[in-house]
Amino acid sequence: MDADRVPLAFRAQIEGRCQVQRINPDLKCKDGTAADNEAYIWTREWLRGASQEAPEFPEDAKTKEYEITWRFVTNSGQDDSIIRPVISGTGCPFYPGSSMKGAFRRACKQVFRDRVLKYCGGEVVVDGMRQTQPGILRFHGAYPVNDWKDESDLVDLVHPQQEWQVEEQASHSAFFMMSLFQPRLRFGISSSKTLSEEEWTEIWQVWETALGYGIGSRVSAGYGHVTDSKAPKLLEIQLKGEGLTSQRVNCDWEFRPNMFKGALRGHTLRLLGGVTTAEIARDITKRIWGGFAGRDGSVVGELGIAFRYDRNQLDDQTQGFELKQGQLDILLLNVRDEERRQRLRKFVIRLMKFSMMLGGFGKSWRRASHRQFFSNENYDRDIGCHWEFLGKDQGLYQPFHRLEDIRKYFQFLYSLMQDWVTQDEGQRLDAVGANWREAWHLDRVQVWARFDEDMEPISTALDWFHQDLDTLSHRSIKNSHLTGRLNQIGRIWHRMYPRYVKQDGKLRQRGFIEFLTIFPDGYATGDDKKIQQEFLRFLEEVSEFDRVW
Repeated sequence: MDADRVPLAFRAQIEGRCQVQRINPDLKCKDGTAADNEAYIWTREWLRGASQEAPEFPEDAKTKEYEITWRFVTNSGQDDSIIRPVISGTGCPFYPGSSMKGAFRRACKQVFRDRVLKYCGGEVVVDGMRQTQPGILRFHGAYPVNDWKDESDLVDLVHPQQEWQVEEQASHSAFFMMSLFQPRLRFGISSSKTLSEEEWTEIWQVWETALGYGIGSRVSAGYGHVTDSKAPKLLEIQLKGEGLTSQRVNCDWEFRPNMFKGALRGHTLRLLGGVTTAEIARDITKRIWGGFAGRDGSVVGELGIAFRYDRNQLDDQTQGFELKQGQLDILLLNVRDEERRQRLRKFVIRLMKFSMMLGGFGKSWRRASHRQFFSNENYDRDIGCHWEFLGKDQGLYQPFHRLEDIRKYFQFLYSLMQDWVTQDEGQRLDAVGANWREAWHLDRVQVWARFDEDMEPISTALDWFHQDLDTLSHRSIKNSHLTGRLNQIGRIWHRMYPRYVKQDGKLRQRGFIEFLTIFPDGYATGDDKKIQQEFLRFLEEVSEFDRVW
């Protein structure tokens, strides 16, 4: 048999034979060759042999269906190099009964602790001998019952970027993975004993508690969450926003809620990296948000995220998206101590305030939305994002009457990070901090601000990013190391932050605050050093901006 006719699923995942996870840079969507990546070929071969119908559960099984809000994957573990679903003998992806039983057992310990042995079985001691007692329930797992066979939807990406985004100009790569996009899953449970309808209701109550924590892989990043989740939540935050829609390798657009986890995790690293060592900052961040621990595998974090929105509230069919309303849920995944929960709640509120004040979420988050704030209305590129709190959560806006209030706030935030390291985590501070590009250290970051009372303001700084002309009141930093170049992250964040003040005990909007957050390059030489020095001098001596940190 010709070895090249063997389907990719049965080939060794080695160079020269098959590397499904690899994105070939020479195959691009713009010239129509992206579908020649082995991940798409693997998927097409899978779909050709897959059954059109989901398998049937045994007749005595009770079933229930639940919708996944975004994506779902249970890693089969059969291929070392790629995350892909478990696949049945008929080619249908499924959620294994063993995984379902494990999730049910954990939830049952919370809801009906005295029934864990009855439902799930376990070890018992009989006449001084340890024996295994089977539970009465059989968990049959789940299958998708809606149309899941879209090649473009199945091919997913994972893109580790911590070093690239926060620490240094390290190399980084995206990889293919396979996951189901917004599946409707039918779960099955049967019993070896006859049970009342009332008890079945309680059994499904336990299962819905398990679903609340998310199922499958990559749960803390937003995968595997159901539409009507009953998960314990640390916070629910109402948001609206606009930004750049993520693009799949084949050029299809996709709004990806895992951007919230990436932003919050990244800012946790930045803030902690300013007050302690790199190692301690990483360890604390892993404890809170999870992560990888090398040979020790993955770390289950204390918190995860889920993002819920009505599809009718989202326009994401082009390069830019606009979301009229959504809810960001911060989930409690692994926190039993109530005091720890309350401390984490305060920590995440401060983290959200920081994220909304100086940055944003998603692609191009370091820039304010050009659609809203750039003076050049004919500018033809979608750049930047803009997010705002909604409803009662507008109370999360930090009120600023004077520039001095901003200075005090950042000093307060810095002190809180020091307290978190020493008091909450029992770790030591470090005067030098982490040697990262974007560590929030007193000596390595500057924040500049100006008030704009216009409710529909035009940014001052965006002209400096895009126009070449230098004048007395204008300083071009276009295509410099400050704004970033191809394959080089810049050293400036830009944000138009809604300015609120407190009057008569109520928050009232008074225009916007334009923020520039700059991480000067202490090792800059030549033209880069000259541009940096001249721009910082321009900010101080000429511009309307004042340094607030």
